Amino acid sequence: MLSSLRTSGRTGKSIKIGCIASLMLLWTTMVSGATSEEDKPVVRHIGHINSPTSLRLLQRIQLAPFGATHDSPILLQAETLARLHEKHRREIKATYQAGYSIVVLDASFQHIRALHNIVGEGVNYHSKNIGMVMAYSLRKDSYVPTATVLTNVDRSPLQTPSGDPDPTGLLDTEAALDRAADRTVLELKRIPKVAAPGPVHDPNQPIAWQDNALQAFTFAVNDPSGVYNTSLNLYALHRCLDGTDHYVVTAEADWTATNAKWQGATSQEPDPSFYVSGGRIVINWHDNRTYCSSGGAFASFHDICRYINYPLSYELRMVPRNEGTVTQIDAAPAATQGETTTYQSGFNFTIGGVVNVSAKGPGGGISVGATWVNISMTTVPPLIIQAGNTGNEGSFWNFKYCTTGLEPDPGTNCTSHVQMVKDVCQAQLGDDSGTDPQQGQTFNGKLSSAVQSTHWQAGSDTHVGPTFDIDVDFVAHLANTYAHLNNGSPGPDPIQGCNTFGCACTSITEDVPVSRSFTFEVPFPSTKCK
Repeated sequence: MLSSLRTSGRTGKSIKIGCIASLMLLWTTMVSGATSEEDKPVVRHIGHINSPTSLRLLQRIQLAPFGATHDSPILLQAETLARLHEKHRREIKATYQAGYSIVVLDASFQHIRALHNIVGEGVNYHSKNIGMVMAYSLRKDSYVPTATVLTNVDRSPLQTPSGDPDPTGLLDTEAALDRAADRTVLELKRIPKVAAPGPVHDPNQPIAWQDNALQAFTFAVNDPSGVYNTSLNLYALHRCLDGTDHYVVTAEADWTATNAKWQGATSQEPDPSFYVSGGRIVINWHDNRTYCSSGGAFASFHDICRYINYPLSYELRMVPRNEGTVTQIDAAPAATQGETTTYQSGFNFTIGGVVNVSAKGPGGGISVGATWVNISMTTVPPLIIQAGNTGNEGSFWNFKYCTTGLEPDPGTNCTSHVQMVKDVCQAQLGDDSGTDPQQGQTFNGKLSSAVQSTHWQAGSDTHVGPTFDIDVDFVAHLANTYAHLNNGSPGPDPIQGCNTFGCACTSITEDVPVSRSFTFEVPFPSTKCK
C-alpha cells in the first residue's frame, strides 16, 4: 500500500483524504466485508436493525423473520428491549435455553441488565469508562451463562497537526470495524452446547469448584492496532463452617497486534516520498523497511521510518469493592523473577466443611467441601511479568516486553519499545541488526494462554448491598515508534539528533493506551446449608 500524508516529524499526523479516496475506502470496505451465501448464518431478528455497524453486519448474515422456533440465534437493537411483547420474551428465553446466542446491538449496561432479567440468569455489571458497547452476546454454554462484550472501535491515533486522520490510520480503523463485524457474526454462528442430563452430584462428596463457573465472559476489543480478547470466569460459594463467602476470578489473555507494520519514506531523488510542499512536510509512507537506515553524515537525502501499532505491555487488575472483611487468599502468577518465557499459573486448595456453590449445573448447591486444581505452565514471548497487590486486597499484573539494549526505558534497564536509532544510526551504512520487534509485537505474534487467578474470602459483614462487586481493569499499552534518520544538512525533517559522525538520528515513541474497565455485580452465594 502507498498512502500519503502531511506530517510534522514529531507526531506523524496527517491531512484529509479527498472524496475520491473516501469512496475508494468505502468500496474496499464493502468488498472486504462480502461473505458467500453458504457461509452466512440465518438469524431471526426482532424489529429494525439500524446500528451504525449494520451495513457491515447485514452483508455477513441472512436475516429471517422472527418465529417461535428457538432453532437459530436472535438479533435485535438494544432499544427494542423496552417494547418487547410477551411472546418475544418467551422466545428469547427459550432460544437462550436452547444454547443459541442472543445478540443485542448498541447496548448500554441497563439494556444488558434487561436481557439478563428476560432469560433469568447471568451476572450484571457496569463500567466507569464505557457507556455503551457495540454488541452484547449472551448464550448458555452447557450450564454456564456465557457472554461476549464487543466494545466500540476506537479511532486510530495517527493524525496530522490539524487533527485530521492519517490515511494509514483510516485504513486501520476500517479494518478494525470489519473485524468487529466478523466477531459479531462469530457469536451468531455459535453451535449450541446444551449439556445432557447427567448424574446428580452427591452432596456428601466434595465438588471440583473450578468446573462450576457462575458465569463466563469474553471482552473483545477490536482496536485499529489489533485484537485484544480477555476471557474471564467467575466463581462463588458459601462455606457453612465459618459463614464466609469465597470468590475466584480467572482471566485469560488472547492479544494479537494484527496491524503492526514497518513504514518508511525518503527524500532521495528521482522519486522522493518525503519532501516539503507549501511550507508543510509531506510523507508518502511505503509499507517496507527500505528507508529505515541513515544515509550517513555526507548523504544528500533524508530517510524516516516508523514501526506502528505494536504493544509495549499489557496490564490487568482485579479489585474487590465491598466494605467489610475481605482477605486475598492467593493470586497467581506471582511477582516477576526476571525476564521469562514460561510461568506457572493457577493454584491448588481445598475448602473443608459443607459449602453451597453458586452454579447452574449439577455441581451447584450443597457439597461436603470443594477442591480447586488449575495449576499450569504457560509459554509467552520474552516478558517481564510484574505482579502485586493493590487496593482492597486486589491483585495486578503487568506483562511487559523487555530486552536489554541501547535505548532503555527511562529509569530502567528494560527496553520495551522497538529499538531503532542507536543500532541504525551508529552503523551509518544501514545495518539495522537488533532492531526487529519481538514476536509478540509483530502482526504474526500473539500473547495467549496467559492466565491470572485470584481467590478471596469475604465475611458476612460484606453483605451491605445487593451484590459483591469486583473491578476488573485491563490496559494494552500500544506504541508507534518513529526514527528520524537525517544528516546535518537542511532537510524536510526538523527533528535531528547527533552522534560522533554528525547530526543524524532521533527516535520517538508514542504510548497509546487502550483501556477497558468493568465492575462485576456478583450475587451473594446462598447461605443454605442443609
